[in-house]
Amino acid sequence: MGLRILVISDIHGNAVALKSILDHVEKWDYLWVLGDLVDYGPEPHVVVDLVRDLKPDVVVRGNHDHAVAFNTDCLCAKELHDLSVYTRNNISFKLLSREQIEWLKTLPLKVTVKLEDKRFYIVHGSPRNPLYGYLKPSLSFNEILFHLTPSPLYIKPRIVKADYVIVGHTHIQWSTNINSLRILNPGSVGQPRDSDPRASYAIIDLDKNSIELHRVKYDVEVVLRKYKSLRIEDRYYGLLEYILRNARIP
Repeated sequence: MGLRILVISDIHGNAVALKSILDHVEKWDYLWVLGDLVDYGPEPHVVVDLVRDLKPDVVVRGNHDHAVAFNTDCLCAKELHDLSVYTRNNISFKLLSREQIEWLKTLPLKVTVKLEDKRFYIVHGSPRNPLYGYLKPSLSFNEILFHLTPSPLYIKPRIVKADYVIVGHTHIQWSTNINSLRILNPGSVGQPRDSDPRASYAIIDLDKNSIELHRVKYDVEVVLRKYKSLRIEDRYYGLLEYILRNARIP
């Protein structure tokens, strides 16, 4: 077995989905977590403890981690903004300890790693906008180039100097090559939005020079019962249920 990096992102308080991935992956040499441990899901406190217990080699701060840590707006998609605020106020802030929130504050916005002569640039959003940039497969080639440009001051694209750019945030699992640069989004562990409701993760195998995209089924009913126990308002519960079952926004 080669040198394997487990890459996960956007757990969003869904400890059941996270545990399903950990049970599914037999072995890894490095663990990289691309942010958004909290909000939406019913167990943000459990997720934070699980992640810390795993002692990941990389954890970057996502926009929802930032919103909880600094009590500010997450600047997420407008169709989910109300749901985000509701779950932050009624789940995240109620269940996370002060110490856990302080830990979220310490997470870096970007990390660069060199392994086996490969350079990795790791952020939640995009090199151009680490917290809020959406690097999506639907973007044009030129739009992708701008998102790969680490400074918003550049008028022309100046792509980050790396072999891999590793991002999350969109909840869409995908991988592509731009010239010699490989882009990877492992998708979302706890809130997929690419029409596949299974928990999502990726493995980078450096010995094989490969990227493996994986999905794992988990028990959504258990998560929904956890929401019920928290007495989530019906309209928000309905939206959360739809997203978990369908992996898309209604």
